Amino acid sequence: MRVVSDADVLIHLSKLEKLSLLKSLYNEVAIPEYVKAEILIKGNAELQKAFDSFLKVLATTKDKADDIAKRHNIHVGEAHVKVLGEKLNAALFLSNERKVRKAAKEEGFAVSGTIGIILKAVKAGLIEKSEAEALLGKMKTKDFRIHPDILQEAINAIKKI
Repeated sequence: MRVVSDADVLIHLSKLEKLSLLKSLYNEVAIPEYVKAEILIKGNAELQKAFDSFLKVLATTKDKADDIAKRHNIHVGEAHVKVLGEKLNAALFLSNERKVRKAAKEEGFAVSGTIGIILKAVKAGLIEKSEAEALLGKMKTKDFRIHPDILQEAINAIKKI
């Protein structure tokens, strides 16, 4: 399965020290050079290791990304991900941002975010339910900007798995 990601999912999983879930679930995740530049500003060692392992960085065209950003009113970095997704005929688009997810769905992509990755990891037996609940608990901090109701829905979903 070809997977593309924007920066926020990678950053969130890195903060949770669970970036490895992406490798376990998908083997390889493609990102545009633009997103790599955004991420490297953070100076995160785990993200740097991921670039040496399973994150595949590819070039995209600025003009096309700028057009998509304007058309969907999204950040240009996220538009670069969409360009890359089209180029690779990706099956899955990773993003946490509501506007970006909506735009990706409108373009025919399946969409998942950090919470979806955690739920899928539980279903795949990569992490225990209790660990997943603890990860979601960590996401209640201001660093993650996710509505508490969404986190509670995810916790309830984990209990049903």
